[in-house]
Amino acid sequence: MAILLTAAYRSLVDRLQEELRAAGLSEMRSAYGFVIRALASEELTATELAELLDVSKQAASIKIGEMEALKLIERRRDPDDGRRQLLRLAPQGRRVFKRAMATSLELERELVRRHGRAAVDACREVLSGMVERQGDGGNLAARRSRAVW
Repeated sequence: MAILLTAAYRSLVDRLQEELRAAGLSEMRSAYGFVIRALASEELTATELAELLDVSKQAASIKIGEMEALKLIERRRDPDDGRRQLLRLAPQGRRVFKRAMATSLELERELVRRHGRAAVDACREVLSGMVERQGDGGNLAARRSRAVW
């Protein structure tokens, strides 16, 4: 089962990257998707992002630097505490997010056409239960995931 889930994840990543390349967004790496999903709903500090993704501050800092250089994310001063820097999606990051979400919805529609709504809903229920049993239901509800890089 683990290999099947890993292969399915890899297939999803490959499809997303194909679609992003076709849209002229070739700079995307799969690890950036975790950061984009986390920042799509809220601005975070680098420390908060590291905690949310369950990675070291150093690992988060490296990804933040790479993504800033690609203009996917940007920093701004926290209006409530000028010492803090908040991370948010830059316009290019928002374009990536929108394209990835559209691709994800199209993939689900393809699955429904091929296997039927009941099978897709059953698969979602099984996978959601698996995630929730591991204590990661909060991330699932927020439509994000801990990083796997």
